[in-house]
Amino acid sequence: MGHNLMRQKLIPFLPFLAFMPNAYAAEMFAWKSYLAVIMLVALGIAIKLTLNNPKAESRAAKILLTGLYFWVITFAELILLALIYHFTQTQ
Repeated sequence: MGHNLMRQKLIPFLPFLAFMPNAYAAEMFAWKSYLAVIMLVALGIAIKLTLNNPKAESRAAKILLTGLYFWVITFAELILLALIYHFTQTQ
């Protein structure tokens, strides 16, 4: 019983582990923060597009549509960042 209580108290703090400064100390390029921003932007846009879609009536349809929008937007953003990285490295 004690383990479950400790897990429940620690779960809300797990996302902060991804943004700890010590995790970035050994890296030359902070790619984790770029990926975190990409994911948050994609999730926000996906939720907004799903809520504005009149064809998504059931909860299951909204969840699936949000996932679809999320991955399409995420890949589009990653391609854009890859192009920016490529053109800035070749100069």
